[in-house]
Amino acid sequence: MKLLALAAPARRWPVLLLAAAAVLALGACTAPAPSADDSSPADSSPADSASPASKISDLAYAEASPQERLDLYLPGSTARRAPLVIWIHGGGWRVGDKSSAATFPDPSASLRQPADCRDIVQVQVPDVAALNAKGYAVAAINYRLTRDPVTAVQDAKAAVRFLRANAARYHLDPDRFAAWGNSAGGYSAIMLALTAGRHTVFDDPALGNPGVSSAVQAVVDWFGAAELSDLPGKPDRAKDPGTYIASGRTLPPFLIAHGAADCVVLPQHSRDLHDSLTKAGAVATLTILPGAGHEDPAFMRTAEAPALAFLSRALGP
Repeated sequence: MKLLALAAPARRWPVLLLAAAAVLALGACTAPAPSADDSSPADSSPADSASPASKISDLAYAEASPQERLDLYLPGSTARRAPLVIWIHGGGWRVGDKSSAATFPDPSASLRQPADCRDIVQVQVPDVAALNAKGYAVAAINYRLTRDPVTAVQDAKAAVRFLRANAARYHLDPDRFAAWGNSAGGYSAIMLALTAGRHTVFDDPALGNPGVSSAVQAVVDWFGAAELSDLPGKPDRAKDPGTYIASGRTLPPFLIAHGAADCVVLPQHSRDLHDSLTKAGAVATLTILPGAGHEDPAFMRTAEAPALAFLSRALGP
C-alpha cells in the first residue's frame, strides 16, 4: 500500500530489550500544530474528506530531547474515530529507531549471549499497512536512548498523553489505545498498562500534557523483559513490572508471546508475568513459540495474526 505524506505539526523540537527493528520507512513532510483542546471524547462524525492511508512523520510529543518523536500512520477516512496501536521498538534502551533496523557498529556493542544461544536476528515490525487496512492508526515512537528503562517509559507515557490530547485532530478514539512492543519496547508497553492512573517514577509531567491519561486499553508484549533484576546490572526492583501488579486494580488485557529458545530475555520472564497478571485477575494470554529465539522471524510468521485478532477483540474493528 502506498502511503501519502501529510505535514507534521512543527510544534516542538523532538526525534529494541535488545536488537529490534522498526521497518516503517514511508514518506514525510509539515502542518499546523494541533490545538491544546483537541482532547474531546470520541464521536461518530466522519472525517473531513475521504482519503487513502497516510503518514505524518516526526511529530514532536515532548521537548526534552530531539529523540522524542513519533511517526503516525493513519487509515483511510472512516465514519468512526480510529483505534490506535502504539508501536515501541526494542534495542536494550541504547539502540533502535522507529523507522529502521537496529545495527551494532562493533563487537563491543553487540549483544553478549552464551555460546549455545541462537543468534539474534532482525524481526519486522507489525504490518502497518494491514493494520491501516483494518481501520487502525499506528504510532511508531522514538524515545531517549539513555540505557535507563525509566526514561524510556517516561517518554512512552508522554507520547500516549500527546496522542490522547490531540485525538480529535488526528481522528483517533482516545478510549481505544493499545501498546505493542518487543524486547525493551515490550517492557515499556507493559509498564504503560501497570502504572496508569498512579504516580510513579515513570511519570514526568514536565514532558507535557500532565493532566491527560497515559493509560492503554490493550497490550501486545513480544519477548519483553518482565524481571529487570534478572538482567545484567541488577537494576532496582522498583523498576520491575511485578512490583506494580496487585489484585483489585483494573488492568487491560495482555497478549504475551515469547520464544522458547530466547537466551537474551529468558521465556521465564513472560511465564512469570502471565502468572502474576492472572493471579491479580487480569485477562492475559501467553504463547511460547517452540524453537524461536530473540527477535526471531517466527514472530511475524506465527504471532502476528493472533495479535491482530486480539486487537480486534480488545479494541473493536
